[in-house]
Amino acid sequence: MNKKIMAAAACALVLAGCGQDSGEEERESYIAVYQELTDVSETVTEEETSVPVTFSPLTEENEGSYLSDVLIIGDGECGKAVSCGLLTEENVISVPGAGPDDILSAEVGGKTVRELVKAAGKPYIYLLFTERALLDSLSAEKYGSKLFELGEELRDISPESMVIPLSVLPFSDENAPEGDISGYNESLHMWVRSSPDEYFIYKDVSFVCGDNGRLFNEFVDPDGGVSPEGWNELLRYIETDRFYNNMTEDGESYDGLSAERAEYYVTEGKVAYLTFDDGPSKYTPQILEILRENDIKATFFITGWCIEGKENILRQVADEGHTVGLHSWSHDYDGIYSSTESWLKDFARVYRKVYAVTGQKPWCFRFPGGSYNNFNRDTADDIIAEMDRRGFAFYDWNAATADASSSATYDSCLENIRDSINADHEVVLMHDSLELTPEYLQDVIDYIRGQGYTFETVDTADEVKF
Repeated sequence: MNKKIMAAAACALVLAGCGQDSGEEERESYIAVYQELTDVSETVTEEETSVPVTFSPLTEENEGSYLSDVLIIGDGECGKAVSCGLLTEENVISVPGAGPDDILSAEVGGKTVRELVKAAGKPYIYLLFTERALLDSLSAEKYGSKLFELGEELRDISPESMVIPLSVLPFSDENAPEGDISGYNESLHMWVRSSPDEYFIYKDVSFVCGDNGRLFNEFVDPDGGVSPEGWNELLRYIETDRFYNNMTEDGESYDGLSAERAEYYVTEGKVAYLTFDDGPSKYTPQILEILRENDIKATFFITGWCIEGKENILRQVADEGHTVGLHSWSHDYDGIYSSTESWLKDFARVYRKVYAVTGQKPWCFRFPGGSYNNFNRDTADDIIAEMDRRGFAFYDWNAATADASSSATYDSCLENIRDSINADHEVVLMHDSLELTPEYLQDVIDYIRGQGYTFETVDTADEVKF
């Protein structure tokens, strides 16, 4: 293996591809909105409510950070974030023994949790239900469905909020539930993924556990639950992986727009990297099925305006382990290539959308028409230099089916791939926006595989440039 390292700045992104902008403005992303709380709730004691509840504001150290825009709702485990001093009064609602089907009706000082959530108006609502008694009382399927129903209800109660269910926190061996934790998380992930709502996203926080699925020793408290150190790690993750940052305060702002590519290795031998531009589309699920049947992971360069109404398809692309890259928001050559600023504004818009839908920060992209074309003769060098400075990697191609040609046919696509596959590492250009692509894709895969190639995503590929 040849070791390759790509260093960059801090953040990440990338996706895109399709036709012209539909002209309809998408509703303003909550990612871009900072919403101040005007109704500060008081501390409530256990005697004041029918269910023991901690309704927690943030510590002074964190005040004004992303965490001040966060509300964490859950069972007794959430209360530990308050008792250990990491969070205080207005950002946690913890109801020991509560489940997702009854927490909203719990009363706090004469108000239900439902009413408190509505009054708080926090832009980001995190859900965490992880007590052993709750897990032992519910099957994995029931756990996922009930938490899904709670999330949907919260989106109705607070439609300006993003709702983010977190995976079950792992337990120590002594305090582990009877069921398999991974089963609960797979069920929850599946349910959330089924929603077309781009502001309802699952996040896996299992990083606090070891290979055996149990908590690392330093994250275990004397009761076998999550220690203050564990909660510190969890809150640090939420703050770092936040959906709100200075880049997204302004709809056209690209300040802070940057990416960080992980260390990678280029596989020796013959490797093909299948890439698809201009999706998601109604044909993307057919392409995903073919890739699944062939055990192939591919790379999808997404066009922003194509996402509307197909959020669940884009989420499926990401959830099935394919690499998501950016291909501009508008795919409007005249507009995006008129200046570096125009390019960055368009790019930031598709980044925000993709991040909101998938929860991922892509790092790679593809220029519409390729890095050098008839529309960017005067601006290409400056745009490439700026994107490189910001840490993003771009991929042209060295093999193609030419399926986007107006004269493309099944036979011409196969002929083109036979003519263009000849190097050890081939980045193959195709389009998941076309009806023709799922018709020829299996035969293209069979041909490439027959030539001795394996398949990988561009995560393990050096940049390919014209």
